[in-house]
Amino acid sequence: MIVCLCNVLREAACRETACRPECRTVGCVYRLLGARVRCGRCLPHMAALLVEAKASGGGAAAALAADTAAAER
Repeated sequence: MIVCLCNVLREAACRETACRPECRTVGCVYRLLGARVRCGRCLPHMAALLVEAKASGGGAAAALAADTAAAER
């Protein structure tokens, strides 16, 4: 699933990036993916992904990202 239409950011990539220890904010997710916020419609969903990734400690979120990436193929 695509989270950000402006930057064509897929959910799996966003989840994987959100799990990285250096990623602490929504803006950081975009920067690490080489993107920037444009229209902002994706911000609530991206914030939820970041919260989920940090709540799960990263390991479960990384596994989910891998499963999501496999399902998108």
